[in-house]
Amino acid sequence: MNWLFTWLMLAAVLWLIGWGLLQRERIYQFPFLVGVITFSFILPQIPALAADPFLPHGAYVKTIAFSILCLIMCRIGWSANAQPFRFLHQSFEERKLLIVSLLLSVTGAYFYYKLSRLPGDVSVGVQMSGAPVAWLFFARFMSYGLAIAALCFARRISWMAAIIIAGDLVFYLDRIVVTGKRAEAVELIAIFVLAFWFQRSWVVPRAFAVIGIVIGMLLMSSMSDYRDITRANSGPIWGDISRIDITSNFDNLLKNGGPEMRNAILRVYNTDMSLEFDYGLFHWNRLVFNYVPAQIFGDKFKTALMAKLPSLGREYNPLTGTTETGMADAFQSFWYFGALKFLLLSYIVRRLWVSANAGATTAQIVYMLSIVPAMHAISHQTDWALIVWVHMLIFLVPALGWARRPASHAPPVQSLATTAPLRLYPAASG
Repeated sequence: MNWLFTWLMLAAVLWLIGWGLLQRERIYQFPFLVGVITFSFILPQIPALAADPFLPHGAYVKTIAFSILCLIMCRIGWSANAQPFRFLHQSFEERKLLIVSLLLSVTGAYFYYKLSRLPGDVSVGVQMSGAPVAWLFFARFMSYGLAIAALCFARRISWMAAIIIAGDLVFYLDRIVVTGKRAEAVELIAIFVLAFWFQRSWVVPRAFAVIGIVIGMLLMSSMSDYRDITRANSGPIWGDISRIDITSNFDNLLKNGGPEMRNAILRVYNTDMSLEFDYGLFHWNRLVFNYVPAQIFGDKFKTALMAKLPSLGREYNPLTGTTETGMADAFQSFWYFGALKFLLLSYIVRRLWVSANAGATTAQIVYMLSIVPAMHAISHQTDWALIVWVHMLIFLVPALGWARRPASHAPPVQSLATTAPLRLYPAASG
């Protein structure tokens, strides 16, 4: 039975990837990217777990069956008749947008700089605490600045946009190289390819996407070795990095399984046995954790705001630095009905995509910065996109509000209002 569901899981993933490769613009859409993250991060972990005699009886099948259901929900939620979000259609002045981009980039760069001064043993592959958490929180401003500048540059080449992008890339690449952050690396690529898709309808060749999937899958298993090197030396030592045995690491992952899916299997099994659910309160606790600073309000007040969640099984002790996957927290919330989390997430992201392709600049920025957190609903937790959206609502929306063109002066159908008309594209099919 274990192997039957393993093959069904592979079939579901290949279905999503194949669907994405049928049309060129689909490689930027959520179902395809869900297939990519599952193929590269989840699938290599499960063959060994399918043959693991020490896992609780039936736990593997329950988890894989639920994972397949979540993947299907991601595709169903990508509704063909989804309508754009009307509230995301505003008109902006490019000059003001670039000023906003510059201010956000400089602010974010300052906090990225402070993070870069930390020694590797407290900044690479560890759970941060104290002031660095606040620095990382505000360093997100630079992502907003880069996305705005990239969008403006893709529409019309300007020196100001180019300078902002160049400055942001210095800090972005430093963080990617020093800390081995996969999410930042993928987000950086997403910002630029989506900016040129929305403004110029340029698409990365699908052959490149396939090559990227294979390379990403091979490199994924060696990230811990890379981070061990950068953590010990507060930066990359290229001689040591060149000696990482990527093939051997991937082979070991296939033979021994991965900790993330092992965590998910044990968590799903424990929940299925206890039938104790959090009914979505997990998301409330994550919001409190991220947006109520203990340095200001105190640990006692912050803890009092959090809801009591079901306790974990005594046998469940995940390794520090590993994730549980979004399937685990979705199952913990609503049993098998937790797959509806992925349906809702996919539907919201679909409407963002439709809005962005209809020419809404705000939607384009939000989609560019949301697609990677949305993918992390598979590999990490389902709250990532929600956390990012709340951060945007607090900080990005007011900044864009200043750059917004008054309604009385706005063109009837235009988003980024400058001397030249914005090129609009119809919502992509599929």
